[in-house]
Amino acid sequence: MSLIEKFQDPALLETLSGGEKLSGALIVMVLGIGTCLVVLAIIMFMVKIMHAVMERGERKKAEENAPAPQIDGETAAAITGAVSEMENGKPFRVVSIRQTGEGGERK
Repeated sequence: MSLIEKFQDPALLETLSGGEKLSGALIVMVLGIGTCLVVLAIIMFMVKIMHAVMERGERKKAEENAPAPQIDGETAAAITGAVSEMENGKPFRVVSIRQTGEGGERK
């Protein structure tokens, strides 16, 4: 009969010597610590995966929210002419061009 089988029966447990009880306790301790370490390693791996996924999402958001490039007067005139040409030559007038800050706030 193995030591673990002896631990399952309370009547046999009382007949075990101190050394057998100590070795059984060590087996239980090693199994408990081993299980704990395996579970913690799995949790650590899952957290690293989630961190990588979230970081990728934040990077995409940062790229989407990047400030628009500044347009000078000559570029605005070229864009206006191109839009006018796309509208089959219908004339229109640009009233004003204002520089805005981040989030569309006027400076």
